[in-house]
Amino acid sequence: MATRIYEIAKKYDKSSKDIIALLKNHGFEYQSHMAVLGPKELTIIERVMRGVEKKTKKTEHTPSKKIKQEKDTFRDESPKQNIAYAQNIIKESSKKDSVIVSAPEAKAVEIIVRPMTVHKLSEVLNKPISDILMTLLRWGIMSAKNEVLEADTVHRLAEQYGAIVIKPTVIEKEFSAPKVEQQQNESLVERLPVIVVLGHVDHGKTTLLDFIRKTRVAEKEKGGITQHIGAYEVSTLKGNLIFIDTPGHEAFTKIRHRGSRVADLAILVIAGDDGMMPQTIEAIKHIKAAQLPVVVAINKMDKADPARLDIIKRQLAQQDLLPEDWGGQIVCVPISAKTGLGVDNLLEMVALQAQLLELRANAHDLGKAYVLESKIDKGRGAIATIIGYYGTIKIGDYFICGKVTGHITSLINSYGILLSHVGPSIPVSVAGFDALAEVGDYFAVVSKEEYRQARARNQNIATATTQRAGQADAVNIIIKTDTNSSREALLESIEKIARTSPVGIHIVLSGVGLVNESDVELAYNTGAHIIVFNIKPETKAMLLAQQRGVSISQFSVIYTLLEYLTAYVESKRVQEMVSKKIGEAEVLRVFDIKGVGTIAGCRVTEGKFSKDGSVAVWREGYKIGSGKIASLQREKRTVKEVAAGFECGFMIEGFTDFIVGDRVECFIQVPATPR
Repeated sequence: MATRIYEIAKKYDKSSKDIIALLKNHGFEYQSHMAVLGPKELTIIERVMRGVEKKTKKTEHTPSKKIKQEKDTFRDESPKQNIAYAQNIIKESSKKDSVIVSAPEAKAVEIIVRPMTVHKLSEVLNKPISDILMTLLRWGIMSAKNEVLEADTVHRLAEQYGAIVIKPTVIEKEFSAPKVEQQQNESLVERLPVIVVLGHVDHGKTTLLDFIRKTRVAEKEKGGITQHIGAYEVSTLKGNLIFIDTPGHEAFTKIRHRGSRVADLAILVIAGDDGMMPQTIEAIKHIKAAQLPVVVAINKMDKADPARLDIIKRQLAQQDLLPEDWGGQIVCVPISAKTGLGVDNLLEMVALQAQLLELRANAHDLGKAYVLESKIDKGRGAIATIIGYYGTIKIGDYFICGKVTGHITSLINSYGILLSHVGPSIPVSVAGFDALAEVGDYFAVVSKEEYRQARARNQNIATATTQRAGQADAVNIIIKTDTNSSREALLESIEKIARTSPVGIHIVLSGVGLVNESDVELAYNTGAHIIVFNIKPETKAMLLAQQRGVSISQFSVIYTLLEYLTAYVESKRVQEMVSKKIGEAEVLRVFDIKGVGTIAGCRVTEGKFSKDGSVAVWREGYKIGSGKIASLQREKRTVKEVAAGFECGFMIEGFTDFIVGDRVECFIQVPATPR
């Protein structure tokens, strides 16, 4: 049976990262905790682990004074490492298992003791990295070449390799930078991993999060689809995780890209009964562009044929995502977001991937964050959903966010709880913006003076609303949405419709917030149609729209809106018209009435004459005139049409030279027959 790295890590109570580092020291390169280990690797791990355990057991007696001093020096290490370290000193004193140092006659290396990476120390000591890592391993310390060693450990290694140790009593100028680096390292704290959930529409992304969070987010979304980016802190048996849920509809490409940019890992959800779809492939491109580790969740396995697993894995391989059971590094977990089947296993795989990333951030400086979403809230004004990546953000802070400034008045987390402060990775809704922020902007806490200066520069900056004049040769529309990302998605989708539309589409105004009276007045003056997404017009605006005859269409599901808009634009297509002969008449008498004009008295000989038609007058085989019918009467009454066999009188615009015997043909305009 195949043994994976994370399983052997559990067996020896180690992290997957430690096992990967151990194998790397022995010349084996592994990147994933899901990698399958061979007999040789398992033998090496078992030998090393048993060696560490033996050293631990042999040092249960009372330690000597020297050992006690060394243990005090390394009191921050784990008990097993301290005991193993002490045991190694005893072995060193008996000249057993010691590392061979340079010959006495060789010139000793001088080293100033300070924290440094294993790689840097190997360069200073002129020793192979593998030698240093093996020495640390004998002492019970597992490390990697890029891991920073404490000053005490560097001191001990230097002595082990016969280097001359110089105590940093005076910090020289060239060593000031490492001191700053050390302070920064000390201020770093572990942060929660941010996971983005991607996939095609209706493949179960929100249902998966809904199961994990035990809340009914999917039911709150209109039409059963997610239409805004949401960031949620989730408590699991594997620790807290931050999930970013993204909508799967193609209109939200920018939102999905934004979600990938701020995440540490990705879960790619693929429906087992559906397989790879267009937005699935697009999501894979975003994942690759952001270089995110990915775990694939094959969903809806409660109703899909198990044979579909191999089909989906083949599709993944075609996208250069080779599943781990096919010899690759991509973890595929069959799940059912509806029943919860396999979800615990999925979370375990995500947690193991996060451990390998060693996510840390500074939590003590002024906060910095990304804007995930922004909108106008009736009670809180302009607000934004942000996710911090550095420092601490607290109520009362002044900030700059793109071209917008503000003063934080409230912080509300994903559970609706009011917070006083928040650190890296935690998503919160922030109130206190002077204007609407742009989605994707950087959010940075600044001093009050910096805030005042930025606000003075940006006083004339408008919100995310653009206004233009109407166009006579296009369909004019006004777009009002609930959030900025919805506005972005709609504008992008409308641009796609306009590329293939026979009629131009002109955006008179696009904005965030309720439809107000000024919007209605603008629509009236420009002949625009108002389209509203996820909000309702103000009552006064609705009354004014009825008075002005302005159309307002409201939608809560984006694909319904786009279908309507496509049909609306198509209805405005200017059709090609042709003339069609519908009747013929003979002039019997001509009446020249003063103050009225010349009237031709005729009998309709075939077809019919229509008031909306036009006529051509023929005499002796020649066309002598034409014009639109200005008036059509029968028995002194105005009528719309006269059928064959009946007499009538009519006047023609621009022609009066009738004589008895003229032949008159009647035509109307009809749409051209499609070829």
